[in-house]
Amino acid sequence: MFKLLLIAFWLVVHPVHVTLLSIEYSEEKKAFDAFLRVYYDDFMLDYQLIKGNTSVFNINGDKKEAITRLEGYLKERIQLLAGKMPLDFTITDINLSDNELNIYLQYKSAGKAKVFTVKNAILADIYNDQSNLLIFRYGEFEEGVKLTPGKREHVFEIKRVSD
Repeated sequence: MFKLLLIAFWLVVHPVHVTLLSIEYSEEKKAFDAFLRVYYDDFMLDYQLIKGNTSVFNINGDKKEAITRLEGYLKERIQLLAGKMPLDFTITDINLSDNELNIYLQYKSAGKAKVFTVKNAILADIYNDQSNLLIFRYGEFEEGVKLTPGKREHVFEIKRVSD
C-alpha cells in the first residue's frame, strides 16, 4: 500500500518534460513556418548548459537582443534539412505566457526536396524522460513523431501524387 502511495505521489509532483515543434510548408511564401513551445524554466536550464550565463538572456527586456540570443541557442538545438542541405531560419516573433516560451520561426525553402530531416535536441541532455513532439506538414503530407534523448532526429519522405 505504501509503495502505491509513494508512486502515486511521485507521478503527481513529477514535472512534465515536453516541447512542441510544428513545421509547415507554405506554398505561398515558398518557406517553412515553424512554431516552438517550451517551458521557460526548462529552456533556461538548457540555455545555461549551452551558453553559460543566463543573466544575459532577458525575454522581457530588449526583444531584438533576446531574439539574437535565441537564434544562437536554437542553431545548436534544432535543424531542418532539405535532403542533406541545412536550411537557415529567422525568428519572426517570441512571447512568454504562463511559463511557456513561444517562438515563431521561418525557414527559407531549398527547392523541391523529397526528403526532410528534423533534428531537435532541446532539453535532451538534461532530462532522460524528455519528449520533443514534432508535427511536420508539407502539402498533403502530415506526420507527427516523438523525439527523445535517444532519438533526436526524424526523416520525412514526401510522396507526391504526381511522383
